[in-house]
Amino acid sequence: MIRIRAPGRICLFGEHQDYLGFPVISMAFSKYIYLEAEPIIDPKFIIELPDMGYNDEFLLNNNEIDYLSNRDYLRSGYNHFLRLGAKINKGYKIKISGDIPINAGCGSSSALIIAWLFFLSQVSNHHLNLEDLAKLGYSAEVREFGEAGGIMDHYSSTYGKLIYLETHPEFIPRKFNININHFILGNSKESKDTVEDLRKVKKRALKTFKILKEILKEFDPNRTSLNEIEQYLPNLNKDLRNILIGNIINRDITQKAKLLITSYIQKSSKIIIEKNHNIELEFYRELGNLLTEHHRQLSGNIGISTPKIEKMISIALENGAFGAKINGSGFGGCMFALASENKKEIMDNIVEIGGIGYTVKTSEGVELY
Repeated sequence: MIRIRAPGRICLFGEHQDYLGFPVISMAFSKYIYLEAEPIIDPKFIIELPDMGYNDEFLLNNNEIDYLSNRDYLRSGYNHFLRLGAKINKGYKIKISGDIPINAGCGSSSALIIAWLFFLSQVSNHHLNLEDLAKLGYSAEVREFGEAGGIMDHYSSTYGKLIYLETHPEFIPRKFNININHFILGNSKESKDTVEDLRKVKKRALKTFKILKEILKEFDPNRTSLNEIEQYLPNLNKDLRNILIGNIINRDITQKAKLLITSYIQKSSKIIIEKNHNIELEFYRELGNLLTEHHRQLSGNIGISTPKIEKMISIALENGAFGAKINGSGFGGCMFALASENKKEIMDNIVEIGGIGYTVKTSEGVELY
């Protein structure tokens, strides 16, 4: 029996930024897609996905197979492996399940494709390293079907822990070997269309950048400061102006967070944290402040929050959370809070307004277990 698990992710900093070429910071967390496979005699895959009420089956004749839907990620992953020249001849009965909230902005589909590709790597003659696995996952899920998402989810689920991901001019991941075990994940249970939400927000952001570039030839989304473009903002309508401001501010907040995390890791490598609680506490306070500041831009300027999500965030902050923000593409789905105390009170209050609360912590990446 082969058992694999791949984690979901929360985006600490960088919603709607990796597809714009901005850096992001995300964290793999302790909810997973689980894959179990046992060998069978026949040269085919028999796949059961009970959480989705879906089954699939196809022969392993090492020819590409047709898609049954416009987001047929498992068949896409199989086809991508064949394009690498891989051979898979042994059949398996496979069950894929999970406890990551589905369609809630937590990277469940990316964890699915990463777990699947990791399995194919185990049972084929083509073994992938972590970087190739993440990139193949992005290609199989996003590029194959012309979707609008970025690659952050695939790197997070593959590498685990916290990652800082440069996305321009090329993908460069940096893994932070740190555990942050004081998060509450709140699922609003508001349905969302992640792919369409991403496409809509991306289109508006790229339109804004294009207009500003026509006005200010020197505009570089990765480097130009807000002060440098302030005089040109009246040339944009209010909606586009707010999106631009929110993206630039959150770009800079992500850099502040990177410096904060790097500094904390350096300090903790020299000092025994258990004997220096104040250092840890100050780190959480500063990180929480940046998370909340980041959310203000996502909610107020970029406009991806909902009244229910705002209520859940207010509840967390009122109950002493260091910080809180919406997670993922927005328009529903999940939020999360950084809180070392009053976790039960926060989760109980989330339930009272119709949500679901979970305690989650930092996770390793995709692995056999």
